[in-house]
Amino acid sequence: MRKETLYLIPVLFLLQVGVAAAASTTHFPASIVAATPQFALGLGVEYYRGDFGTDSSSTYTAIPLTFDWFPDRRLNLELTVPFVYQDTSNTGYAATGGGMMMAISGGRGMNRTSGSAAFSGDEKQSGLGDITLTGAYKVILDGKGTPDLGLTCYLKFPTADEDKGLGTGAFDWGPGLQLSKWLGDWQPFVEGRYVIQGSSADEIGAKDYFLADAGVGYGWSDKLYTALFSRLGTAAFDGLDAPLDVRLKTVWKISDNNTTEVYLLKGVSDGSPDFGAGISFYVSF
Repeated sequence: MRKETLYLIPVLFLLQVGVAAAASTTHFPASIVAATPQFALGLGVEYYRGDFGTDSSSTYTAIPLTFDWFPDRRLNLELTVPFVYQDTSNTGYAATGGGMMMAISGGRGMNRTSGSAAFSGDEKQSGLGDITLTGAYKVILDGKGTPDLGLTCYLKFPTADEDKGLGTGAFDWGPGLQLSKWLGDWQPFVEGRYVIQGSSADEIGAKDYFLADAGVGYGWSDKLYTALFSRLGTAAFDGLDAPLDVRLKTVWKISDNNTTEVYLLKGVSDGSPDFGAGISFYVSF
């Protein structure tokens, strides 16, 4: 892996959290995702750490505030407003000049830089991340002889501070597809999305990319659901590895209006964090 990939390490962290937002409500039992019209407000904490095959060790923390709207069983809209914190320790090279250091923009790019220089130390940045909007519409509902089939659309708004290296100042968007089927208490599922980056490919090596989740879930009861799945895709930038990790996620409906989600991940390739974890709390009304 070439040394220039050090500049893009924070980007890979956000690829893990920003692109598959719709998956948070796609596969759960109807008792957890109510069929009646409702809203949901969520607050979470997500943590990732890794070196992505370089000499730079990075940690990334996000505190996302989410707002969901379920007007009916077929449609779900989710708005995510994240506060982000990044800490990267470099022992090799770092970008300097015009925009300095790495950028993390909802997982989609980096600031324009004008050179590189030897660097050893810590780089810490924090602030508002890029706001994302994800929509999912179920064309076919899970029933006798039919799977659950949905179309999705993802949009990233460039709200992060580009001067701090927290964003690229560009929009990203992409269409997606969801497919799942309940077979007794088991539910195999797959969800994929193609993301079109708004950053300049000529300047930073950005590429449009594909990302997908594939796995199986199990409904322990009408209040508890667990899923084991893998996240994989194609590289989002020249010189970076494709992401591949394994995730375990549990959803617990504490009461009629309160739900908790917890997940763990273990990276398999240098395109994913070494490990990560997250917890979210949702209140529906």
